Amino acid sequence: MTMRHLHQTPERTPRDRLAERVRTASYGSVLVLAALSVVGVSDVALGHGAELVAGVGVATWVAHLFAELLAGHVQRREPLERNEVIRAAVDGSPIIASTVLPATVLLFGRLDLMTDSAARIVAIVVAVLQLFSIGVFVARVAPMRAGATWMFAGIMAGIGIVVVVLTVWLGH
Repeated sequence: MTMRHLHQTPERTPRDRLAERVRTASYGSVLVLAALSVVGVSDVALGHGAELVAGVGVATWVAHLFAELLAGHVQRREPLERNEVIRAAVDGSPIIASTVLPATVLLFGRLDLMTDSAARIVAIVVAVLQLFSIGVFVARVAPMRAGATWMFAGIMAGIGIVVVVLTVWLGH
């Protein structure tokens, strides 16, 4: 796998890989929102919020990579090659990417670049916008009637929020 393959445009990326990246970005964004739901203003002030959100992303990506590599061993009888490991890592990277902006916003609160409560609210808004953006991306690459992109993206963000609410409710 060359660097050229890592930066393919959506039109040139195989649909199964696009689907995997959408899957991992969605999963990562939902987990970030779930993590943000338990981050209090005092957690932002102490830096624990940014650590929690980043930690959720890294831990989830490692678990995803582990699961992908195990599944790869089931699919193939021979050991996985280096390019297959890199592919799994890259395809799962949207999990980590989904944590970067919300964790950065929380860090701004920790560094007193914004109030702690504002940082928490902005981080949640950013995570919801990420879900919305995933919906926009899916609407653009999937066959859909013209004009439905924004409605589809809004519905997907809403469903993501419902999943987060259920996750938090079931976890408490």
